[in-house]
Amino acid sequence: MGSSHETEPPVNGEFGLPYGLDGELLTMAREGKLAGIRRTRLDLVQDWLDQELSAEEICKRLTRFNRDVIMAVLEAHAEEYPWLERCTFLEFGSGGREEQVIGSDQDNGLLMEVDPDELELDDCTQSIVIALDGAGLALCEGGVMVSNEEWRGDFDSWLNRLTSWLSNPAEKGPWQSGLILDFKAVFGSEEPVRLLRDRLWEYVRTKPIAVSLLIRELTDYRLPLTFYGAFVTEKDGPWQGYLNIKNSVLAHLTNSARILALKYNLSEANTCERIRGLANDGHVSQKHGEQLLDAWEYLQRKRLMIGLDCDCEGAPPHNYVNPIALKPEERKRLKTAIQAVEKLVRLVQAGIGL
Repeated sequence: MGSSHETEPPVNGEFGLPYGLDGELLTMAREGKLAGIRRTRLDLVQDWLDQELSAEEICKRLTRFNRDVIMAVLEAHAEEYPWLERCTFLEFGSGGREEQVIGSDQDNGLLMEVDPDELELDDCTQSIVIALDGAGLALCEGGVMVSNEEWRGDFDSWLNRLTSWLSNPAEKGPWQSGLILDFKAVFGSEEPVRLLRDRLWEYVRTKPIAVSLLIRELTDYRLPLTFYGAFVTEKDGPWQGYLNIKNSVLAHLTNSARILALKYNLSEANTCERIRGLANDGHVSQKHGEQLLDAWEYLQRKRLMIGLDCDCEGAPPHNYVNPIALKPEERKRLKTAIQAVEKLVRLVQAGIGL
């Protein structure tokens, strides 16, 4: 890392907005002029990669940058809808774990201590998600957004809804159960969110049906390598010959680490921090822990680089790699990552999990 980067950090404090932008962001949100944030986000990621920061640190910085944008949007809306000040805006999934990459979409909810007019609530939440989309946080295809009435309510409504989803497989929507177990307050009071998370995690840890649902999400896992070490890629369609490193590998690492964090009551929310906690406490070996961290680092860095390449090509970000096009040392690292993740998945399936 160059000395100039060390003496001139690109963001306010440890993470966040570039110097000078924080004073302008609220004005931009008020005026609906957040489109330029997309370019800033991409430039920051490129700068962080050039500094040779780890993918873990880049993803944390990017997540917190996105949270600064969310905060500005919520503050601007609270000026028009004052009751928002008594609500808490939640981030689920990768945002809740501080693992966002370029192209991460919105997964959010609203915990409310007020009961505003329904039409006003719809107008407000629809405006929020559209503003965030304009700032480069894409709309969630699965509808996990505050504009969807299923993703807002008071504390009791949230607790009842989430426990119901976890206990009844038929209620599962176009999202993974794990998504609703990783969440964090972005705007508003954090205390009810901590209490909600504690109650929800305790429920999962003590209810066999909720546990079985989590583990069942791993049962369809198939190692994307043949017995002879060839990659298993898409057989047809536009991505024929490519491998989806998020769905085929990274998602299973994330889910397995979460299940073990539940079992051993680890407080960490970030996947890398969960792996370190599991290794430090002896629940996985130190060597396996190092292999898993290396796998996560490789896969997330690859996703960040793909996002930048897609921007240069004017294409939307994706999670596909063509193994044949990789250099031999990179193909070897991808195989090693897949094998490390498979070992963790098998351990959970075999009963070391819950």
